[in-house]
Amino acid sequence: MLFNNLLFSSCLLPGKTSYTENGVEINIKPSSGETILFFLIDNQSNPTCKLRQILGLEQEGMKICDLIIFYAKESKRIICFVELKGGDVKTATEQVITTYTYFKKSLKQSEPSLNFIAKAYIKSNSSVPQEIDKYKQELKQTFGKGNYDISKNSSLGDFLRGVDYQPKGKRKK
Repeated sequence: MLFNNLLFSSCLLPGKTSYTENGVEINIKPSSGETILFFLIDNQSNPTCKLRQILGLEQEGMKICDLIIFYAKESKRIICFVELKGGDVKTATEQVITTYTYFKKSLKQSEPSLNFIAKAYIKSNSSVPQEIDKYKQELKQTFGKGNYDISKNSSLGDFLRGVDYQPKGKRKK
């Protein structure tokens, strides 16, 4: 079972609700009744994680995202595919979409009844490129409206919780 392999693997970062890579940081403070699990799946950062092999992503040149974050509260279950980038939003978009596509395919085969909302979160420390709308459209097609963000400084907690969340630039006033 894919999710059990992930849960009990060396990909899990027990007790962690923050992560930093190449100067880009994400964090979330758990609220009462929430379960938040961080899985470091990129084998360059975590060579002991074997998710790449489990998902069939070990072919030459295939890149996966940095983290999978599992979020649960009451009946809500979210699996968020996260990439931290210093700049290349195009590659980050490809990484989260590729990881999700293979994850979903493997999950359907091993645990077809598992219901969850899939989200994508890309955090970049560089200024967001002008072609960002193109990448947001790709994420929207894959994850659906409100289930993706490319940001320099939005709140991961608000995004996961869905707290009146809209991608930056389209917030309610």
